Amino acid sequence: MPDPIAAAPEARHVAAPGAQRQQNAMPLQHRAAMVQPASFNAEQNTVRVMWSEGVRVRRYDWWNDRVYEEELVVTPESVDMSRFEAGAVQVLDSHNGYGVRSILGIAQRGWIENGQAWADLRLSRREELAGIVQDIRDGVIRDVSAGYSVERYEITRAIDRTDGGTVDLWRAVRWTPQEISFVPVPADPAAGTRSQAQQGAQFPVEFTRAMPAIQQEPTMPQGTQAGNDTTPAADNQAALAAAEAARAAEAQRSADITELCARHGVAQLAAGLIRGNSTVDAARSAVLEELARRDAASGGHTNVRGIQTVTDETETRLQGMEEALMLRVDPRAKMTENGNQYRGMSLLEMGRDYLEFRGVRTRGMDRMHLAGQVLQFRSPGMMSTSDFANLLQNVATKRLRRGYDVSAPSYRRWAREAPNAPDFKSMSVVNLAGAPDLRQVNEHGEFTYGSMTDGKETYSLITYGRIVAFTRQAMVNDDLRGFDRLVGAFGDSAARLENRTVYSILTANAALADTGNLFNATAVTTAGGHANLTSSGTAISLTSLNVGRTMMRLQKGLQSEELNVAPRYLIVPATQEMLAYQYTSANYVPTAQSGVSEFSSGGRSALEVVVEAYLDASSTTAWYLAADSAQVDTVEFCHLEGATGPVIESEMGFEVDGMAMKCRLDFAAKAIDFRGLYKNVGA
Repeated sequence: MPDPIAAAPEARHVAAPGAQRQQNAMPLQHRAAMVQPASFNAEQNTVRVMWSEGVRVRRYDWWNDRVYEEELVVTPESVDMSRFEAGAVQVLDSHNGYGVRSILGIAQRGWIENGQAWADLRLSRREELAGIVQDIRDGVIRDVSAGYSVERYEITRAIDRTDGGTVDLWRAVRWTPQEISFVPVPADPAAGTRSQAQQGAQFPVEFTRAMPAIQQEPTMPQGTQAGNDTTPAADNQAALAAAEAARAAEAQRSADITELCARHGVAQLAAGLIRGNSTVDAARSAVLEELARRDAASGGHTNVRGIQTVTDETETRLQGMEEALMLRVDPRAKMTENGNQYRGMSLLEMGRDYLEFRGVRTRGMDRMHLAGQVLQFRSPGMMSTSDFANLLQNVATKRLRRGYDVSAPSYRRWAREAPNAPDFKSMSVVNLAGAPDLRQVNEHGEFTYGSMTDGKETYSLITYGRIVAFTRQAMVNDDLRGFDRLVGAFGDSAARLENRTVYSILTANAALADTGNLFNATAVTTAGGHANLTSSGTAISLTSLNVGRTMMRLQKGLQSEELNVAPRYLIVPATQEMLAYQYTSANYVPTAQSGVSEFSSGGRSALEVVVEAYLDASSTTAWYLAADSAQVDTVEFCHLEGATGPVIESEMGFEVDGMAMKCRLDFAAKAIDFRGLYKNVGA
């Protein structure tokens, strides 16, 4: 890109007010940013990022072979937020904008606040991205890079700067965010360069530079001395030729490194290698090291060309049968051409086809004999479970999971999901108080030590389960609907069991580690006192809701610090549902000013109603308030690691003429802290 303000050596510079302007084009640029894992909202699948704070970074002008400083002016007047408002700012994987598979989500909101640019990103719920989203939630993926285009720069020359800068300062006074990417290694803001790996659209840029205020008279050309064979003009031509050759070599180096990284699937390395002045040979070594690192992380040589993992015909057949069986038990199941060939076949017909394929002669077998052979046949290497038993187990597992997920028990809305437990040992949950209060430092600069106190609750996993049999008779009768109902009922039963376990904590009102019942009206200054229960029950009303809210806000931590806990959920039995919505739903319009509810949707103390019929068995009048589990601990639950939700196992039984199927659930729940819970026995 030629200097838009450059002048010929012999030109007269005339003092004049205003500025010189020129338009040119530049590619998309990137800045490092940061994500806040703690802001992840699991329900909305959103996370908050600060994608710019306008710091100055060093960049390199490849066209003029010089360094400059770029400053983004982060104000509502400078940043064009129209793409955010239009919902056009996408969330990408490593700035890859060439395919829809690289789209991770969308920026649903963007704003400027105190010189910082923020955004709320809504991530995709596609199954193939579940691992990436989980890594973002856990803080494993935490680096973000924002792509932007600049419409207008204000340029201050190095000689005109008064802030001590030694290079030109380019202030982006009008610019537009284009996309936000999650990246493995963000651009270094201290040595960032314009990305050469991004080959795409060019964006028009207006350059503005103030005119110099000093008038220069033209200088007379100097003659050459006798004996001097080299003229100044010749020297200038030689210098220009050398500079052009250097720029051409640099451009070729950058292109070679970019192509090398892209060819091996590590395009994100290119920018860093180019900035680091790596040779092509050094870049080739870096690419090999990155491929070796990926291979080691994945446990295999995934990047060795010419080696592919293929599926044998046996597995292909079983997968096709599995698809056909899933379609019979769930019309919403996906179907491929592989599954279509088995679509109209019964269980016995599928079994006969499979046995014939594996070399077993089935001619002359009666239906019972054939069913027995299908359930007993094992491939070489299989120790205990038949091929068809594995097939049915896979179908059962998927159907079980769907039934479990569809049930959607209400406790998941307000209780906190803890990390899965690694074993069945007793788990201790430490409930830390807030940090000690800060105290004034004396004139000698001495700081005093504070202390942390904690409370501790313990609990452990409990295993639940049942066994049923899939017999030869069921296969002969092609009783897949009974199989479906049974497995689906297991999933629903597991969800109900979890629901009962959590809500029984509220209804049982057992003692916590401090010996006080979870809900009691005793003052917190007394041992075991929780002050989260009304002395006399009242029906749901604005007055009673306010009493409960006030009692929660006045709760103190373990060091008597003010917590200011606010309720978020109103938990009621089914008989109180209509009354609860009267004070929380925006659909109910009060007839008088006294009926206006701040607890309704949109209010400053809005409550979300959770209706649970299980509570009616204990009390049809009692109701509860619960805080957001992200603010303070309430009730937490967990599963066994590797077995989130119910699982199904199968084996051929001697006592059962067929296949025994076992459904198992490892689950536990425990009240951790009383401060985020309140109970009113109702009236």
